[in-house]
Amino acid sequence: MSELSRREMLQATAAAAAALSLPSVTIPARAQAAKKFFTPAEFAVVDELSDMIIPTDDKSGGARAAGVAAYIDARLAESFEPEPQVQWRTGLKAVEDLSHELNSKAFMDSTPEQRLAVLTRMAAAESDPKTPAEKFFKQIKGETVHAYYTSKIGIHDDQGYKGNVYQTGEYAGFDPT
Repeated sequence: MSELSRREMLQATAAAAAALSLPSVTIPARAQAAKKFFTPAEFAVVDELSDMIIPTDDKSGGARAAGVAAYIDARLAESFEPEPQVQWRTGLKAVEDLSHELNSKAFMDSTPEQRLAVLTRMAAAESDPKTPAEKFFKQIKGETVHAYYTSKIGIHDDQGYKGNVYQTGEYAGFDPT
């Protein structure tokens, strides 16, 4: 192995620094939101359910605006364990089964009122879920809340986070001195 001269080391360092200063390649939003795990039909159901759980209001955009379904889709695509993927597919099938039971049609083919009836039934036993659809509601609600409140819309628009600023008032913290 040959040793680097001081000149060669400086050249390599300068080249690395120059490479870091080059503009980074940005991936178009459409490509970032490309579906990775869900089928298009499954993605539509997750997108709709998440937006029903956290809808847009006059304070901030909802789960759809925050890209919750794309976030969940990407996390599932990255999962090393097959169990989360199986749970989501089983849960989405349970939603479709419940929709057929209540409305005699697929969830996305139902009217907004019929979709709300499916979601209401799923959420009715949230504290003690027993059916597959009820268990899935707990899962999708938890993931929707997590994804939403880690998004720019959830953090900045909904929560009004302003970054590291000096806090005053009742929630300013405690000074033990």
